[in-house]
Amino acid sequence: MLNKSNYMSLVVLNFILALSACADKDRSPLIQPAASPAAEQAQWNKEDHLIRAIGTLPEGKLLIKPLSQAVAAPLGAPSCYGQETDLRWSGHYEAWWESSSEGGSSKVSEFPDDFEIVQQGEAPTPMQHFQLGGIDILAFVPRYTDCHGLETYFFGVKEGKAFPLKLMLNDGQIVPQISQIPHRSLQIQSEELVLTGGFGAGQEFVDVYHFQYDALQELLIVTSKEKVKYNDLIFDE
Repeated sequence: MLNKSNYMSLVVLNFILALSACADKDRSPLIQPAASPAAEQAQWNKEDHLIRAIGTLPEGKLLIKPLSQAVAAPLGAPSCYGQETDLRWSGHYEAWWESSSEGGSSKVSEFPDDFEIVQQGEAPTPMQHFQLGGIDILAFVPRYTDCHGLETYFFGVKEGKAFPLKLMLNDGQIVPQISQIPHRSLQIQSEELVLTGGFGAGQEFVDVYHFQYDALQELLIVTSKEKVKYNDLIFDE
């Protein structure tokens, strides 16, 4: 049993502890908890109305821009799709042509509703330009890198007019875009567009396509396809 002296000491100790707890409750913490990546991304999400890619020619400009608005956010984590600080845009995008001679602008084509663009900065991405079969061709690549293959869209420009340039494959199938292996530029060789296809895990050989422009059908048509060992490919620096 506690004697009177011990009992009074216990009462005093409990009183001191209670005062200390109240003081700690009122005191603001010195270190705030870090926000989660998801929370940071949600705070950064913003509407975007700006041009995301541009192809410039003497006859005019081809612009990739959202129909109304798009949403931009950081990629969030490093992967084969890009770095953590890269930016991802999503929304309904369209291609528009602005003529230098006639003025005004006209819609050329539109992309799927779930279209996605990933780039390293907010500035519009310049399109690759080359000439083939008597026309100017602009190549639009929505993502700068990828795990297996980069979506690539082509647009033709002739006599001051722009049009979507589809591709006809060996089986006669006509497609709006094709995947090319990352870090290996498109090339023009002997009046042909040379494009190296995408690459998957466990794949030893990669398809290398040769296209020619068919003015009558306004198509890029495969004239030949060869298989090249992945280890024999030369990539951009």
